[in-house]
Amino acid sequence: MDAAHAVADCLKKFGVKRVYGIIGTSVVDFVDALYDYREGIRYISCRHEQVAASMADAEGRLTGFPGVSLVHAAPGTLNAAISVANAYKDGSPMVVISGGAKRKLYGKNTMLEVDQQSVMRPITMATFRVEDADKVQSVVAEAFSIAIRECGPVYVEVAEDIWLEESSDEEVKIEAEKPKASEDEVEKVAEMLKEAKRPLILAGFGVNSEEGSKLLTKLVEKTSIPVATTGNGRGAIDEEHTLCLGRAGFGGGSIHADEALRNSDFLLCLGCQLTDVSTYGYNWMPSGKVVAVTLDREAGKKLNYALISYSDAVDFLRRLVEKVEGYRAPESWLKEIEGWRKSWEQMLTNAVNMEYKGFANPAKFFKRLNELLPENTVVTAGQGMHVLYPQAYIRARRPRSYLAATNHGAMGFGFPAAMTAALLEHTAIAVVGDGEFMMTVQDLETAVREKIPVKVVVVNDNSYRVLYFRQKLQKVGRVYGTLHTNPDFAELARVFGAEGIAVSSDGEIDDAIREMLGSDKPFVLDLRISPDSFAPFNPQPSVKM
Repeated sequence: MDAAHAVADCLKKFGVKRVYGIIGTSVVDFVDALYDYREGIRYISCRHEQVAASMADAEGRLTGFPGVSLVHAAPGTLNAAISVANAYKDGSPMVVISGGAKRKLYGKNTMLEVDQQSVMRPITMATFRVEDADKVQSVVAEAFSIAIRECGPVYVEVAEDIWLEESSDEEVKIEAEKPKASEDEVEKVAEMLKEAKRPLILAGFGVNSEEGSKLLTKLVEKTSIPVATTGNGRGAIDEEHTLCLGRAGFGGGSIHADEALRNSDFLLCLGCQLTDVSTYGYNWMPSGKVVAVTLDREAGKKLNYALISYSDAVDFLRRLVEKVEGYRAPESWLKEIEGWRKSWEQMLTNAVNMEYKGFANPAKFFKRLNELLPENTVVTAGQGMHVLYPQAYIRARRPRSYLAATNHGAMGFGFPAAMTAALLEHTAIAVVGDGEFMMTVQDLETAVREKIPVKVVVVNDNSYRVLYFRQKLQKVGRVYGTLHTNPDFAELARVFGAEGIAVSSDGEIDDAIREMLGSDKPFVLDLRISPDSFAPFNPQPSVKM
C-alpha cells in the first residue's frame, strides 16, 4: 500500500475512531486514503485548525488515548499551535499529523514552509519528520507510544511527496508502559505521611481516571486526609465528598483549598506538581514538606521537593493505600479547614443573592445549572473571568467530567472540547465568554453539519472582563480596548442552523436551562450579565499574585 493508506491502516489497528482536521494540498492524499477507512474512522472536517487540535486534545483528556488532529503544512500547523500548547501544558495525550514541504524543496523557504519542527519542539513531547515511506508506520507507532507514556502531544510531519509512494506493511505496536515508583519511594512517602499533623493531597490529572478516583477515595476514607485538586484534577474525587476541598490555585481556587495548601505541613501531589497556577505565582506556598508523583521530568527543576517520584501516580497510589494502616488526620486540622470552608460558602451565597437590573445573575444561573445537569455531563471551559462561575458552582462528580485549558491560559478550548465530549455521547456543556466564543464561533457550522448536540453557555458581558477589571482597579479607570459589542448569539446560532435562547433576567433562568438540556441539536444560550457582576474568587492570594 502507499504511505497514506499505511498511516490510515495504522490508525485503524490502534483503535482510532476519529480524526479532526482541515484539508490542504500537503495532506489531500491522506484525506483521500481516509475515505477508504470511513466506516471505521470518522473524519471530522473543522473550520479552523485551533478547533481541530482542541477537539483532538479533548479526546485525549476524556479517554486517556491520544486524539488525532490533521493539519496542513505551515499555516495549518501554526494555527494549531495554541491548542498543541494547551495539551502540552496540561499533559494531554495527542498526535498531530501535518503535511510538510516536498523533499526537494525542504529547507529552501518555499511556499507553505516554515520550520515546523522548531515551532513544535518546545510544545510537544517529541517531533518527527517522515521522508521515507517505509518508515511512516513505525514513526506513527512511536508517536502514539510517547504520547501515552509521557502524557502529552507528539507532532508528526510527513513530506507532501511521499504520501503516494509505496510503503512496506510492517507489524507495529504501541509500547507505552509508564514508569513505576520504586518500593523505597512508596515507603518513604508513607512514613512522611504518618508523621504529618496537617496533611493534604493535591490531586492532578495523573489520578483523574476511574481507577485513580477509586483508589484516591479509598485512601482518603481510610486516613481522613483532605483533598484539593488542580484545575485538571477536578473529578478525581467526587466534589460532594466531605473530604474534598475543591480546586486550589489561581483562576478558581476556593478559600479552604488554598488555605489548606498554604498551611499544610505535608503536601502530597499525586499526578501533578506545584506550579505557578496552583501557588498563585509561587506566592502561596505550603509551610511544610512537599512530595510530587508526576511523569513530568521537568518538575524537579522548578522547586525543591522533599521527594519527587517520576512515575505513574495511579500505580503509586495503589501501593500507598496498603502502607498507611492506622493513620488518621488529626481532627483539629479538619476543624480548621471547616472554618475556611464556611467563609467560602458564605461568599458563594452572597454572590447568588445579588441582583442586577437588566441582567441575569451568573452565580444564580450556574448554581441552578448544577442542580439540573444529568449525571453523564461533561463541562468544558477555556479562560477568562467567566470560568470562575463553573469553578465555584458546578460540582465535578466523576473523573474527567470538567475539562479546561488550565496551565496555558489560552482562550478557545471550551467550545471545541465540548463538541468532542458530545461526540463521545456525554451531555456536553461549553462555558465560554463572549470574547472567547468569537474566536471559535465559525465551528458552529461544524457542529450543525456533523449533528453534534453540543450545548454552549456564552457568559456575555460585552468585554474582556479580566482586563476590564484590572483597568478599573489598577489603571484608575482608564478603560481602553476591553469593551466591545456582540451579535445576538441566540440569533446567530439560528443562522447557523442551531438553536438558541437569550437570558437577561433571573426569572428566565430555569426555563432556558431546561430548553437547552432538552434540545437534541447544537444549542447556544446567550447569558447576558453585567460586566460589573461579582465572580467569586479568593482575593488574598490573587492580589498577592
